[in-house]
Amino acid sequence: MADSIISILVRDKDHPCSPYFTTGHWFYIDVFTCDGTYLTWKGITYKRYPLRERIHDQIKVPPGCYIIRGYAPCLNVTCELAMVVVGCDETVCVNLLPTGVRTCIGRLVTALQLPEIRNKIPQQVEAAVKALKEVTEYLPRDVFPPPLPLSVEEMLKEAEKKPKEECVEK
Repeated sequence: MADSIISILVRDKDHPCSPYFTTGHWFYIDVFTCDGTYLTWKGITYKRYPLRERIHDQIKVPPGCYIIRGYAPCLNVTCELAMVVVGCDETVCVNLLPTGVRTCIGRLVTALQLPEIRNKIPQQVEAAVKALKEVTEYLPRDVFPPPLPLSVEEMLKEAEKKPKEECVEK
């Protein structure tokens, strides 16, 4: 089987059309197959694999579908997951975009609104959400701000507006 190539470049979260230059971080990647296992190809397991040019590398892979995760070794800079499909003898470019802290907090606040969490420990959730919202006031804005999470009350109001057939799993 011939090699295909994934060309990976980490972009700057504050200037997404530019290569990463915010800090001097060296990035690592994990490459997963669609069943969640790390890709091993020609003796290389793509787990905590350092990009050879700090923010860029071209890796050889068999044709297939992969999920790529990028991060700095200090783990305070992580990238969004990227899915890529590579054909035979093909080179595919993947751009990894680091996630802003506000985005991460927004996702956490949304997760805390899940009934299985909120209903079990409502006071702790309320305190955590309040604290997280206070923290975000001191953080720089993300270029692509996260969607604001809805409260449980807002979610219920939105659900009432939808026709019942849209809310039922088929």
